[in-house]
Amino acid sequence: MSNGLPDPIIQVVKESGPVRVHTFISPEALLSNATHVIEGPNELVIVDGQFVAPLASAFRAYADGLGKPINRAYLSHEHPDHFFGLSAAFSDVPIYALPETIAFLKANGEAIRADRAQVYGPMVPSSIVVPTHPVTAGREVIDGITFDLVVQKHAEVETQLAIGLPELDVYITQDLLYSGGHLYIHKGTEESWTAALEQLKASDYDLFLPGHGTPCGKDEIQANIDYLQKAKKIAAESPNMEAYKAALLAAFPNRKAPAIIDIYAPALFA
Repeated sequence: MSNGLPDPIIQVVKESGPVRVHTFISPEALLSNATHVIEGPNELVIVDGQFVAPLASAFRAYADGLGKPINRAYLSHEHPDHFFGLSAAFSDVPIYALPETIAFLKANGEAIRADRAQVYGPMVPSSIVVPTHPVTAGREVIDGITFDLVVQKHAEVETQLAIGLPELDVYITQDLLYSGGHLYIHKGTEESWTAALEQLKASDYDLFLPGHGTPCGKDEIQANIDYLQKAKKIAAESPNMEAYKAALLAAFPNRKAPAIIDIYAPALFA
């Protein structure tokens, strides 16, 4: 695509009559960030919005190319690789998020945008759009499709929205689950995150859409559990973040996007 970025991966991952679920995944250099479209008979629902502006615009162009109006966009959580793209390309649609996420963006969104703009320049949106529609756990029916809204606590982030689509056997985990890549870890969350993944593994769902990487099954949930436990052990045994990263890469040589370790490790060893 333009701006020198590799093309995203775009897939239709589920189709049932007039309903289709699409996933749009950024290149590995941008951490394989995954955003999704639930296409109903008449309307679309967006989940998250990519990180950099060119990919956000490409994601919006893909959604617009489906030829149906966007009913709403859900923001799963407070990290900029998920909310920047909504600000850059979806500011004209209703954006829904958990109250905790809305409060965080009101307090910190602009400061985060300004900080990242010093590194990424025009790749970052020129302003932040704060969601105006708070949601809580429960069930919504949109364009005939059932959405089970689930609040996850104390995992990759303190509070996160996940979405089950029970009629389609699709669970949109976002950053509760990483597919094929290294995880973003906060110190002290390994056990609660593992418990959430165990619960997910015990669910009736079989197809999971992560916030990073390609759609996956329950084998990847177990891989995430194994990763968290090993990373906790390595962190306890490592004298500094350089040793930690080296040991983690040695333990998981096939997992992608190791740049994410450089983002979180300084806080882990602060």
